[in-house]
Amino acid sequence: MFGIKGLILQVVLLVVLFSNYLKAEKLTIITYSEVPFASQNEDKKQGLVIELIEALFNQAGMEYEVLFYPLKRGMAMAASDKNTCVLPIERNQQRETHFSWIGPVMLSRYGLFSRKPLLDPLITLSDAKSSSIGSFLGSGIGEYLINSGYEVELTNNDRLNIKKLERGRINFWAADIVSAKALMKNEGLAFIEPELIFYTSIRAMACHYDLPESTQKLLNDALLFLYRSGYMAQLNKKYGLEL
Repeated sequence: MFGIKGLILQVVLLVVLFSNYLKAEKLTIITYSEVPFASQNEDKKQGLVIELIEALFNQAGMEYEVLFYPLKRGMAMAASDKNTCVLPIERNQQRETHFSWIGPVMLSRYGLFSRKPLLDPLITLSDAKSSSIGSFLGSGIGEYLINSGYEVELTNNDRLNIKKLERGRINFWAADIVSAKALMKNEGLAFIEPELIFYTSIRAMACHYDLPESTQKLLNDALLFLYRSGYMAQLNKKYGLEL
């Protein structure tokens, strides 16, 4: 009888361990509000990133959940919490060794926007060296400008930068061109062409450093399939991005 009880106990322990293993494989995906890439209205999540995540994880056959947090907090969560990823973020030298990467997921072009057309147009980025520039916490372009010696004011989200620009509290707003166009439309503003397009970046999904190599390969293989099948080209076209 003791042997049967012992066998039952072992089976129960194996079931628990297997359940925990499956639970560990489920990834938490952090994203942030950046129209048209990702937005949340009550329980409805939508945008390029949301569609990409669904297609990617369906292709990989993996479970996931999507949560919205400010980008800076999302990056901290992905750095500290296992089975957690954040996207889309710019890849750069400072971040490269701190995460496991799935990508690229999109290509972004950044411009400097002003409240009204300049009398003296910007020729190069250095022409804005003495000006105040708005960006948001966690933005790779904001970090790039700060590290290059520019005066950058950071907000929690880009929507606040539009208001600061309108009120003359910053001289320029540094933003992804597609996102800037969508934000202006949402705010009821006519789209203003950037004074200068100055940077192109590759954005990807950054996951906890200890993400299993097998999981990383599974997701990157799934992403490669989405590119080869033409899905990524169609998705980018839908949201006005270039490959």
